[in-house]
Amino acid sequence: MTLPKLDCHRASLDERRAAFTNVYEFWGNDLPLDKYVQWRLKSLHHLRATWYVGVLEGQVAASLGVFPMSLSLDGTLEKTMFIGAVHTHPDFRRRGFAAELLYFAEQDQAQEDVRWSFLFSDIDPQYYARLGYVVNDAPNVCIKPGATAGFEVELFNPADAVEKMQHFYDVNQQDRTCSLFRTLDYWNFLAQKHRQDTYLWLIEQGECCGYLHLRCKDDLACLEDFAVVSHTPEQLRRVAGSVSLYAESQGIGEVHGWFPPISTEQPWLEINDRQMEITMWKSLTEKQLTTEQQRELAYFRHVDHV
Repeated sequence: MTLPKLDCHRASLDERRAAFTNVYEFWGNDLPLDKYVQWRLKSLHHLRATWYVGVLEGQVAASLGVFPMSLSLDGTLEKTMFIGAVHTHPDFRRRGFAAELLYFAEQDQAQEDVRWSFLFSDIDPQYYARLGYVVNDAPNVCIKPGATAGFEVELFNPADAVEKMQHFYDVNQQDRTCSLFRTLDYWNFLAQKHRQDTYLWLIEQGECCGYLHLRCKDDLACLEDFAVVSHTPEQLRRVAGSVSLYAESQGIGEVHGWFPPISTEQPWLEINDRQMEITMWKSLTEKQLTTEQQRELAYFRHVDHV
């Protein structure tokens, strides 16, 4: 007997609705199911993605989203995809459907000259390694109150400062051989999506030299994004010190996020291996990242996570 074949394709509106219903079990956000599906259909974040589904006998068995990004390699921009929300319906698990759908999405995107695929794994990374993805050892940071030095900080509204933030970010990345390039449209999207977050200018001797972007909830926070003119270890420690001082002023116990690896002996600053959101990459051509370019993936920011 011939088993039915998984039909992989870009999702229709009804198929997106079915896929978003399926993923509710993991990402429901405490909303009722119908409100959750409507929120996901309308959210700016999810509208950026191209959604793929694997359908078996009329039912959405697997789904994922492909988010358009750009990687700058030695000054050349190359189309890149970020994979998010990979999910298989419980009735269809352990049949290889997610892997099949991921391969289809890669091939489909490659037809549009997409060169690189990234994902941020919350499961055993060996699953994706078997599909050709390479684990990157980009770390996680934990910053607590206790620092004694940092930049002065000043609150600002991101809606009024998109181009200024973009400038600092671009200056911050100009010495990288591999970095994530953010278009102005993408910057405007980030400012709208994260408009409720906390944004702080970094100030030295009266001059603005960078920014912090924090997402705060109760006594915890996430370091979503930052930029400072120089990425030297000393400057990075001062950035971390600024986060620590702000956390102390706001009663925040810990700030977690993505941060480049630096040596530290400070009890308020910990750099650890990631257990979740593990950066993984795959080339969709014959070209590969150099050792230095792989090291520079640690400079990705959490705000770009999908």
